[in-house]
Amino acid sequence: MKLVAQFWPRVWHSQLKNRGLHVPPVEVKRLNDQLKDKLQHSTELIRRAMSLYKPNEIMLCFNGGKDCTVLLDILAKNKPPSMPLRAVYVKSADPFEELEKFVDDCVDRYGLQMRRYEGVLKLAFQQLVAEDPQVRAMFLGCRRSDPGGGNLHEMLPCDNGWPPMMRIFPLLNWSYHDIWSYLRSNNLPYCCLYDQGYTSLGDRSSTRLNPSLLVYNEQLDKMIYRAAYELEDIRLERANRDEQGQATVGESKQ
Repeated sequence: MKLVAQFWPRVWHSQLKNRGLHVPPVEVKRLNDQLKDKLQHSTELIRRAMSLYKPNEIMLCFNGGKDCTVLLDILAKNKPPSMPLRAVYVKSADPFEELEKFVDDCVDRYGLQMRRYEGVLKLAFQQLVAEDPQVRAMFLGCRRSDPGGGNLHEMLPCDNGWPPMMRIFPLLNWSYHDIWSYLRSNNLPYCCLYDQGYTSLGDRSSTRLNPSLLVYNEQLDKMIYRAAYELEDIRLERANRDEQGQATVGESKQ
């Protein structure tokens, strides 16, 4: 069984290389005990939600970012074999091509049943519920350090004009470094923009390289940007973002 478990990741990474996609560096150390506890708690919340809602009533909000990439992988590992992975992707007005490519890549890898919309997130979710009124709950990858995250609970109904559905936040108590530890310990592919100096992704017009990652490289004799997982001060995670624009479904209470 161990050989089988190692075989498919190797095949997957070989396919990524052949397609010119990003293959993350391998992090050999295992998850620490604190993160193991958080992962167990997230898993229990996911299983509880899956017991409360039918497969056609629950979806994942997926945008290709690091947090929802972790959440997607945990969901895939804990869902019943017969349960399809259903997701919704709301395309921004000015998306990164690399991010769009990664979203498509995840659809292929996990066999996602993806519904795609464009424009304002709130209107997209209203359209989703109008087209598929059976949807009653949404998994989201928000954390407490995200804007508005401090007021969230693990399971919280939408309000303030948002569609009537339950929001479920399995990663709410995870930290920035927890996310990267999970990605690298599990050798999971992620959007290549994170290796170029971006720590948080939004529109191209509102997202810049994070200046906190700019360092001088003696060998190259020039300034370069380190990878996102090398960010030391997690308070600077969103230092590369213009915090303007539409609200997220995680912030719908504000």
